[in-house]
Amino acid sequence: MIDSLCDQAGGQNATVAGFYFDFAVQKDQYPASAMGALLKQVVGGMEEIPEEISQAYQKQRKALGGWGPRLSDVVEMLQNTSSKERTFICIDALDECVPEHRAKLLDSLSKILQKSPGTRIL
Repeated sequence: MIDSLCDQAGGQNATVAGFYFDFAVQKDQYPASAMGALLKQVVGGMEEIPEEISQAYQKQRKALGGWGPRLSDVVEMLQNTSSKERTFICIDALDECVPEHRAKLLDSLSKILQKSPGTRIL
């Protein structure tokens, strides 16, 4: 599905990002890391990394041994970047996400949709 979306999105100035929840490592897959992976993919398709994202990661790299930004910060960055162009976010094997994390992930995706009307989640 992602390959098909990428093929179609290429000519339409759209971004495709995806995350796969793996049963074998489900306890190590947190909402912040999943959303961070999506953000990395979205930003990777841009010509230039937005300054706010670059600064947030530089700041966090120096704090507490290199922890990444908090989930709320990553969601806000995804809201800002995905609102600028059509974005498709594919989440595969959501049923493999730890139930406690699933609610946070779905809430985060909902927040992205609220501020990014051009975003579609599959």
